[in-house]
Amino acid sequence: MVDVNYTVLVQLANFLVLIIILNAILLKPVLRHLKERDDKISSSHEEAKSNAGRAESMLAEFEHELGDARMKAKQAYNKHQQEGVAEQRAKLADAKAKSQGIVDKAMAEIASDAAQARGILKSEMEKLPKDIASKLLGRTL
Repeated sequence: MVDVNYTVLVQLANFLVLIIILNAILLKPVLRHLKERDDKISSSHEEAKSNAGRAESMLAEFEHELGDARMKAKQAYNKHQQEGVAEQRAKLADAKAKSQGIVDKAMAEIASDAAQARGILKSEMEKLPKDIASKLLGRTL
């Protein structure tokens, strides 16, 4: 059977002293270190959530600005395209006017040359019967 004597009390006292010493030397620093690590992890987690929220808001802002920039670029492209079409039409109208002027000038020259040729032909026609008659008759008329 088990004898209960003063050695059990000494061992119990030793055990309690050992627990108190180990608690002060080992358990409290380890628990403090674990708590600090948990605090750092939770603060890092909160910081990561905050950064993710900021990143999402910055991404939304960037997408909005990108949409605005695309819209402005499209408007500028359309504006320049319309200006180009207007300039093309103006140059085409100018070229048509110049070519019409050249055609009109050529037609006037042709008409002038035709009138001059008619005048020459008319004068030649008046001389031709006299020349034919003088050759046929053998004398000058």
